[in-house]
Amino acid sequence: MSRALKGLLIALAVSIAAFIAVYIGLGFYYMNGFPCFTWINGVYCTGKSVNEVNEELCKKYQYDGIYITDISGAELFISAKDADVHIDFTNMLSSYLSDKNPFAWGYYFFESLIVNLSPDVYVDKDAVRDIISKWEIFLDDDELNISIEKNKDSGYILKDNLSKAPVQEAISQTVIDSIEALKTEVRLYTVDGCYTEIQLNEEQQKIVDLYDKVNALQSCMITYKIADEEVKLDKKTASSFILTADDLESAKEEKISKKLPGSGLFIAGTEEEKFPEDDIIIVEGFLMDSNGNLILSESKMYDFLYELSASHSTEWDLGRYRSGDENAEIIINNNSKGNGLVYDIDSEFEYLKEAYLLGTTMNEEVRTLQLSDSAVVFNAKESLGDTYIEVNMGKQELFYYVEGKLSMNMPIVTGNVNRGRGTPTGIFPVYNKRYHTNLVGVDYVSYVNYWLGVHKGVGIHDATWRSKFGEDIYKRDGSHGCINCPLDTVSQLWEVVEVGTPVVLYY
Repeated sequence: MSRALKGLLIALAVSIAAFIAVYIGLGFYYMNGFPCFTWINGVYCTGKSVNEVNEELCKKYQYDGIYITDISGAELFISAKDADVHIDFTNMLSSYLSDKNPFAWGYYFFESLIVNLSPDVYVDKDAVRDIISKWEIFLDDDELNISIEKNKDSGYILKDNLSKAPVQEAISQTVIDSIEALKTEVRLYTVDGCYTEIQLNEEQQKIVDLYDKVNALQSCMITYKIADEEVKLDKKTASSFILTADDLESAKEEKISKKLPGSGLFIAGTEEEKFPEDDIIIVEGFLMDSNGNLILSESKMYDFLYELSASHSTEWDLGRYRSGDENAEIIINNNSKGNGLVYDIDSEFEYLKEAYLLGTTMNEEVRTLQLSDSAVVFNAKESLGDTYIEVNMGKQELFYYVEGKLSMNMPIVTGNVNRGRGTPTGIFPVYNKRYHTNLVGVDYVSYVNYWLGVHKGVGIHDATWRSKFGEDIYKRDGSHGCINCPLDTVSQLWEVVEVGTPVVLYY
C-alpha cells in the first residue's frame, strides 16, 4: 500500500469518527429537547425543552372567554378569569417528544416535523355552573308567560317563555365543553338537549293561535319595484294595518270619503265592510269581529302606498340625477291641482285590498308600480342639462343650479290650487326677460320689477305686495299661476339667467 493511499484512508477514518462523535453528541443534546427543525403550532422548538415550548405556546393562545346566546335572545358572557381557565400543552408535548428518538435526528433532518397540537384546557366547572345558575333565563313557574308584543323594527313578535324551557345542567355542561374546546361563542338553541318542550295550557294556546293569525296578516310578501329600487311591504309596515284597542275611537269616527280612498272601510276575514262597532271584541289588545277575524284598516293601506309614491317623486328623480345618474328620467305629474304623485297608487290599492281579501299576501310577488295617466317622462340630461331652475311647488321653494351645483334658492308663492289657478307643471325654457313691466289679467294689473317668462302667461317675478313667502300660502292666497318671489333674490336671479334656461316645475 502506497504512503498516499494509507494517508487517505487514515484521514477518512478520522473524518468518519469525528462525524459519529458529532452525531452522537447532538443525539445527547436532543435528549433534553425537541429534534432539529421541529415546529409546533407555529413555534420553532428545536433544542427547546417541554417547559420552554409550553410557555411560548401558552403566551400565543390568549382566551378571553365565551359569549352564550339563549333561545330568547338573552346573552351571557363568562370571562376566562371568572371560569378560572388555564391552558397547558405539557401532556401533548411530552407525549409527542416521547415518540421521538433523539439519536434519529439525522432522519428527522429529512422529515417534516411541522405539527399542530391541541392543549389541555382546565376550567373550574363549579364556578361555571354557579354563573349559569344565576342567569335570568331560568324562571320560576309563576314567572313563565307568553304574550304578543310589538317590535319597532319587525312588527308583532311572540314573546314565548313557555314552549321551550332551558335545562340548566345540560346548558352548564354545554358551556363547559365549549370552553374546553376554546370556543368563543355558543348558541344554545343549536345544541340538542339544552331545552325541553312544555305543554301549553288552554289560555296560552289561545294566545299562540291568535299570534298565528296576526303573523299571517303581517307577513306580506309583496315587493314593489320603482325604477331600479325595490321596497318590500315588510312586517313593520303591514303590522300597522291591524287595528288595536288604541285605534278603536278613531276607527268609529272614520267616514267613507271619495276624496280619501280607503277611508271608512275595513277588511275582516274575506269581507270588506264599515267598521262593525257593535260587534267588536278586544282580545290581547287586538280588535276582532264577532267571527274572530282581525280587522284591517284600508285607509292605512292607502297611506302606505301614498307615502311610497310620495317618497319616489319628481324631487327624488332630480336627486338621483344630481347624484351622477346621467341616464335618470324625470317624471312629472302633468296637472296643476297640487297632486305631485307620479304613480298610479289607486289601482295598486285595489290590488292590495283584493290580495288581503283572498288571503294571497303571503305569496311572494314583485309588483312594478305603474305611472299615472297624467305622468310625463323626460330625459334629464337632454331636458335640463346642468344649468336650470327647479321650482318645487310642494315645498314652495325655487332653486337655481349652475353646472350641477346649487347657486341660489328662495321661498316662493305659486298658483292658488283651491281656486283652480295652479301653476302648470312640466319642463319649459325661459322664453323672455322683462324689466319694469305690467302684468295684465282679466281682473288685475300688477307692476313688477323683474320678469322671466316660463310658459304662456306664467312667469317668475317679484311680488312686492307680499310680506311673506313659502309654507302653505299658495293654498289660500296663491297667485294667478305665476311664481312670486322676494324682490332681493329674484333680482339676482334675473341678472344671471339666460333666455333658454330650462325650468322644471312640479308638485
